[in-house]
Amino acid sequence: MNTVTKEQSHKIMLGCYFVMFTIAAYGLSLATIQQPMLNAMGGGSYFSLITLIAAICMTIMTPIGGRLIDGLGNRKVTLYGGVISLVTGLIMAFIPNLWIFLIARILFSMAQGAISSVPYILAREVNPVEDQNKIFGMLATILAVGSFVGSWLAGNLMQYGLMWAAVAFPCLTLIPGIWLIVKNMYNDAHEGGLKMDWLGVVLLVVCLSTLLLSMNFGTKMGWYNGWILAGFLVGFSSLLALIAWENKAGTPLIPMTLFRSKEYVLLLGITFAGVFYMIAINSYLPMAVQTILEAGSSTSGVLQLPKTIVMVLVPTVLGVWVGKKKSHTWMALALSCVFVIIPCGLLVFMGVRMPVWFIMLMVGLTGLSDALRSVSATPAAQEILNPADLGIGTSMIGFTITLANSIAATVDGIAYDSLSASIPGIVGMSHGIDTTFLISAGVGVIGLLLTVLFFRPMLRKRAQKSDTTK
Repeated sequence: MNTVTKEQSHKIMLGCYFVMFTIAAYGLSLATIQQPMLNAMGGGSYFSLITLIAAICMTIMTPIGGRLIDGLGNRKVTLYGGVISLVTGLIMAFIPNLWIFLIARILFSMAQGAISSVPYILAREVNPVEDQNKIFGMLATILAVGSFVGSWLAGNLMQYGLMWAAVAFPCLTLIPGIWLIVKNMYNDAHEGGLKMDWLGVVLLVVCLSTLLLSMNFGTKMGWYNGWILAGFLVGFSSLLALIAWENKAGTPLIPMTLFRSKEYVLLLGITFAGVFYMIAINSYLPMAVQTILEAGSSTSGVLQLPKTIVMVLVPTVLGVWVGKKKSHTWMALALSCVFVIIPCGLLVFMGVRMPVWFIMLMVGLTGLSDALRSVSATPAAQEILNPADLGIGTSMIGFTITLANSIAATVDGIAYDSLSASIPGIVGMSHGIDTTFLISAGVGVIGLLLTVLFFRPMLRKRAQKSDTTK
């Protein structure tokens, strides 16, 4: 019987927390120590390329992992993806060879992308409805803690010369995470087995690879460069081919029926708008603190501390609040956009007299945005999805977040590069950085309008229809 006991449910969720912690810790630990690792292997100049390739691999595997979950089940995907992550993580730690590191980094990123949706899907499948929003809040908290611990511990271990430990330590939480899920979860594989749409996979890989590479290198090579134009041509052509094929495929990789639900598409759009700000806050704000305020790297390094504190304390409470009433879902999404608009809108006026405490307060407010979105967007999307599409449908939320970051990096890069180049010195850099915040606030306004004007009426209509059928 495909059920779990209450004790098994708790053990499965504990495993999910371990897996989520590992994904977050690995992401920040590798970001912290990858440059010195590459320097030690004589490949310091490959940092940007390896980072980009790893990001693309993880982005591509997010929807593919969702479809693997729909076919093989969460249990098997956790086992296979977890073991690959474990093995490649240890290889990166103990085999200091540049090319082995590159291959292991690619396989590792693919495995991490495949299992990244498992905790969010199991949160729905093994918990009572009334507890699910609270569980999503806990996942958001674990994600924040893992990110902080990963960065902090990796940096400290590296200072003591323990480079291998800085890479390998997340394995200590990955192993029990895999074991708890595999041991306690029933075999949730689809009865028909895995029917992978391989042509869809190829078209998706070509589409995302060419588009993301073109967007990332366009700012450096020039948007009219022949390679960049060819990349966009191939990317958009493969996108059209993917849509055409998926509409007639027997078992599509990404069912186009997902996008026939206006409510689901709106949730993807609101999620996109709600996370677009991250590049401005995570990349350009530290630069602004160092160049405009002339503060040191130690000051810019603590900017995220208030956000981490918020993400540790708030999500679970907000999850309980959202779960109490259906209307709280659209309110949470609207507020998540508001807490992007306010800080990004105020940071547009950054100058030499803006105090660091105020900047940290604004960053802390974005933590409220992330917390509200994490306990509302994915649960709301899962309510709309058919059970057979739960894996791919949930993973598309994660895919939307990574895609938003890639597009934001391109748009913000164009704004910053063009404005900083047109006016020399600090003034030009200030204009460029301020514009990234202005763009982020503007996209946040779009998300707020989508929520209030379109998603709220749809949610209310669905709630009324549900009441009449009871």
